[in-house]
Amino acid sequence: MESRKVIITWIAATVAVMFALPFAVARLASECSGMALCIILFFIVNPIYSAILGFRCGRNIRQMWNLPLVSSAAFLAGTWLFFDIKEVWFVIYASAYLIIGWTAMGIGKYLNSKHIEKN
Repeated sequence: MESRKVIITWIAATVAVMFALPFAVARLASECSGMALCIILFFIVNPIYSAILGFRCGRNIRQMWNLPLVSSAAFLAGTWLFFDIKEVWFVIYASAYLIIGWTAMGIGKYLNSKHIEKN
């Protein structure tokens, strides 16, 4: 039951970061420096979130392996919907976020297994 709450919490965070933030950036882009906001979102916020999510998923890969995939899909849906363009580069960004997430998941699993072996 506890793992369900954790998964639901991470899905809610994923929707907020990967789906709602592109909406906010798309709305603010017309009012202020939209390109700077896009760069911050695509090159700083989303990769860091993907790494944190993946690292956390490394604790319980069996039940959480798909969250980096959900995160990438939410990013792609959000950008295609709110930026109103079906740019192919968004697929590349989503793939990069997926790779970052799964790599961090592997690192998290490795470090977690080393920690368990020590105790």
